[in-house]
Amino acid sequence: MQGCLSMEMQTTHEDRRGLTIDAAEATRRADTVTRAEFLLRIDSCVRHLAALLAGVDSAPADGESSTAERGRVQLWQWLHGGNAFLDEGAPIDFALFDAAIQRVGERLPRRGLPGQENVLQAACLLAELTHARSLAEPALVSALVRKP
Repeated sequence: MQGCLSMEMQTTHEDRRGLTIDAAEATRRADTVTRAEFLLRIDSCVRHLAALLAGVDSAPADGESSTAERGRVQLWQWLHGGNAFLDEGAPIDFALFDAAIQRVGERLPRRGLPGQENVLQAACLLAELTHARSLAEPALVSALVRKP
């Protein structure tokens, strides 16, 4: 998966604590989300996959694992359905997703994330899962991130 992102990932932190992900709310809004919500969904998935790649499973009590999985499914549905838009009117398409995934390192903290060393690999994995023709089941995702 090395080299799947054309830009070197730089890591700086953007404070985004005030944002939350709610896939049901996005659906009620006729698949219209803010750019910040779209980016947060990507970042949540990358953080989760990076932790899994490091052998750290998200704590079930905080719901991070299920939130990240719902986010991954929502991203796939938006991109393959072709009828989702940012609230500013831009379509949620692969060009938007690819640009966002290339810059994920700029939005995540520089250190302190479980699996920090796996962020690039996690971003590549999310891109591959999202571009796939069919939606990967959670069991397949788990199998992909298990280390031998």
